[in-house]
Amino acid sequence: PAVVTPEEEAMESVPLVDSMQVRPYTDRFAIEADGVVVPFREIQLASQVSGRIEYKSDNCRAGRKIKQGEELFRIDSQDYELAVEQFKRQLRQAEIDLEDAKLEIAKATDLLKIANQDFELAAAEHARLKKLRETNNVISISDVERAQRAELTAQNTVVQYNAQLSSARQREYKLINSKELTEISLQKANLDLARTSVKAPVDGVIIRELVEQDSFAQPGTNLVTIEDTKQGEIRANLKMDDLLWILGGTERLEESAGVTLPPLKVDVSYKFSGSRNLTIHWDGVLNRFDGRGLDATTRTVPVRIVVPEPDAEGFGDIGALVRGMFVELAIVVDKQEGMVLLPRQSLTSSNEVYILKPTKTIAEQTIPEGRSAGIYAKVSNIVPLLSMELNDEYFWVVDTNSNALTTDSIVVTRRLFGVKEGSVVAFESDSDLKAEVVAESVSE
Repeated sequence: PAVVTPEEEAMESVPLVDSMQVRPYTDRFAIEADGVVVPFREIQLASQVSGRIEYKSDNCRAGRKIKQGEELFRIDSQDYELAVEQFKRQLRQAEIDLEDAKLEIAKATDLLKIANQDFELAAAEHARLKKLRETNNVISISDVERAQRAELTAQNTVVQYNAQLSSARQREYKLINSKELTEISLQKANLDLARTSVKAPVDGVIIRELVEQDSFAQPGTNLVTIEDTKQGEIRANLKMDDLLWILGGTERLEESAGVTLPPLKVDVSYKFSGSRNLTIHWDGVLNRFDGRGLDATTRTVPVRIVVPEPDAEGFGDIGALVRGMFVELAIVVDKQEGMVLLPRQSLTSSNEVYILKPTKTIAEQTIPEGRSAGIYAKVSNIVPLLSMELNDEYFWVVDTNSNALTTDSIVVTRRLFGVKEGSVVAFESDSDLKAEVVAESVSE
């Protein structure tokens, strides 16, 4: 019989497993989600004046593209033109009346000046005659009274011209106010006249046309619905786990009061079905939460993504983001701590992985040279984030913060049936491995 060496006996007692040390993942990764395109803005264009619609643009049809400032409707403007002309004439009349009032003020001012001079002369004459009467008694009392009467008449004239001047100034003030009111009325009439021409407020697409030519519109009557195509918006729902990655972990979440979404880049894509291998891409930006709270049906967080350029170059009209389009989203998340690359074949269908904990429990001489001993253990709750291909090998990107994996873990790439947890197994030694050596008891 052949002689069995100690090395061969050790090999038979300690099974050999295939293993690999996990690699740290230091690159960005993308969170995938689905979204639906919604209007950025939907404008209800209404009539601001009443009248018969005498003109409707041929381009004012559902589905047509329109430019900002393009005339869509024109309301009969005859009444508003007459109103403008009427207020113009009233304004001219108010200006004439104001000029008359200014002339009357100037006239009253001159007359008042003359009346004051006449009063001063009459008063001086009265004082002189009165003094002569008192000293020489050569002036009759009737002459003094006549001079006094002339003084009173001049004084009365001054009072009348003062009253006339005050009245003229009051009239000027009223005419100024009347002119200002007429100017405001003229501005309103010009504004109403301008509003008879209904123009597109933005570049966009007509969604609904609600009136036809020769219809009668009242103020507030909806004429057309326009969708603003300046930029596109996408409504999407994210899982809470994905939201935690986007916010950068629990530390930032705890520090933020009233958390807002970071402006992460989002790759928006639409893939045509069928035999044509055609996919359209747009560059989007994560913008904001869509409301507050979770969606009661899906228990996810609604968010909005903004696409500054909704028209993809080189695709014509089919390259535009349109309402109702279902698109795929890839939200690029910055590098996170504790991410590793796990060989795809090491992950079981129940999201478990088997690892090796290096040990020195067994004497080194029982393990052949170039190999090491390890404790066979299982780690649960392994949730892969995304799949990657490196050097023709496939890996899962896994977060070690949610399980017992570490960046130094050695995983079993091919499971051995019949080997129980806690058993000692052998694996190929690797000089690059940095796993700690632990001493544990060997299970029977």
